Amino acid sequence: MDSRNDFILNAFKDLKSRMTEHFPFDQTPLNEEESDLVDKLDQLFNDITHQAADYSFDAQEILSRFIRCYANLVPLVRRELLWFIGGECLHFLGDEELSFYQELEDRLYQLERQGINVDINEQIKSLRQELDTNNSNTTH
Repeated sequence: MDSRNDFILNAFKDLKSRMTEHFPFDQTPLNEEESDLVDKLDQLFNDITHQAADYSFDAQEILSRFIRCYANLVPLVRRELLWFIGGECLHFLGDEELSFYQELEDRLYQLERQGINVDINEQIKSLRQELDTNNSNTTH
């Protein structure tokens, strides 16, 4: 599995793990709506692992549904996940975030083109530090 799919899979697994700590996903048994979403997440994990060609459409639907139905839990979603899934999920990102992720995308493309194995989490951290340094230098 490539680094992008691995990142997406881990971000979704993290979301599922964190969801189960919050109402209504911490209830036993789950209501039908929540149970269906959890089942769809489990199927998505399988599709990502096996690199199913159309998993991004299912991922968009799951994220959009989660955001619409569980607005109070949206902070559990990694913002990068919205970028990497794309489609209608991009509407949930602000202009500054879109600029940041486009810069990240350009950086990832350049590194991958050079044949460098990319740790996306490390690249996100590095880019944030660079931008923070640049912003603090321009404010002084």
